[in-house]
Amino acid sequence: MKRFSLLSISVSNITCRAFRSGTLAGIVFILSFVLVCGSLFSACLRNGISSIDARLGADLLLVPSGYEQSAQGALLRGEPSSFYFEPKTVQLLLALPDVSEITPQLFIASFDSPHCSAQVQMIGYDPETDFLLSPWLNNEVPGGPGADEVIVGSKINGDVGDKLTFFARQYTVAGKLAETGMGFDTSAFVNMDMAQVALGEYIQLGGKDAPEGDGAASCIAINANPGTNLRDYSKNLRIAYSQHRVAVIETQTMLADLSSNLDTLLGIVSVLAVFLWILASTVLALIFAMSLNERRREFGIYRALGVTKSKLAAMMLTESALLSAPGAFLGLALSSVLYFMAEPLISVSMNLPYLRPNVQDIALILAGGFLVSLVTGPLAALFSAARIGKVSTAAIIKEGA
Repeated sequence: MKRFSLLSISVSNITCRAFRSGTLAGIVFILSFVLVCGSLFSACLRNGISSIDARLGADLLLVPSGYEQSAQGALLRGEPSSFYFEPKTVQLLLALPDVSEITPQLFIASFDSPHCSAQVQMIGYDPETDFLLSPWLNNEVPGGPGADEVIVGSKINGDVGDKLTFFARQYTVAGKLAETGMGFDTSAFVNMDMAQVALGEYIQLGGKDAPEGDGAASCIAINANPGTNLRDYSKNLRIAYSQHRVAVIETQTMLADLSSNLDTLLGIVSVLAVFLWILASTVLALIFAMSLNERRREFGIYRALGVTKSKLAAMMLTESALLSAPGAFLGLALSSVLYFMAEPLISVSMNLPYLRPNVQDIALILAGGFLVSLVTGPLAALFSAARIGKVSTAAIIKEGA
């Protein structure tokens, strides 16, 4: 006689109950899909915050009053913006006391016109005094870009050696940055001399609200002397330079607010994921409990044939594992495909820092989501499997008769 293994019997039971099996696998599929998508989404946002914290290494940012949101949009999300301090105000601010480092930046929003290859944020910086961009821009181009050279963010079309046009002038791409998850991905960087030239061309081509003459700046980045109380120092700056329309952005406060908002969002995502897991586990447990009641006759026959209670419990757990595996795998596969296909669109459309994790972290997220989904089915079946062991053989046969 042909001997049937536990696995073959479990597979036969699954195929004979196609609708119930499909329902169980479908629940695990939904759980796997949501867990993996939510985990990838959360990891991208947390990486974005970490990237900003690592690159926005200034204590304070001074910008023209009324343009605080524009400055944050330009730095965090790459939103093209043009706003300026007059040259005389820049000189006044660059002479501030009680600072260990200070450097200007110039923002110019390129046009959506034949005069520009793309509408992006051009950022001019001074390699000699800069402490904000140079530490990581120099990894691509030591010493920074030269005359008619530009370093571009990861999302700008153009490779090293290509020519890009900004304000009717051609620039050679001297370097291309790795993805940062912030506005720098859609920004173009030039040295301050070329930025002043670009500003003049911007004005000639119809740019508005821009001061003429060299020396303008959009933002002054400051690192205060060690031990300085930044809150008091910021307050004093606002009061002392109020007539010059100077606004002060405390970067750590800005990052703390952004991080708090993200924590709230990610907290909601986590709560929903836990709720879904509990809901899925409960539904699966109820289905297995109903299945146990429906299959008492079947189990009575097995017991009459000499199958032990432990074997029956193992059979139910095996069935739950076999049903969970394809659901977990399909959820993992679909979420991975959608993530890699939609990730570029999501990163561009979101108004939040967003940076893809490295390959190892993505692999861990995928493996974790798969394993959690895979074990949910057997865990939900444990109660029903335990009930088999608590019912006497005579009772099972009698109820199954």
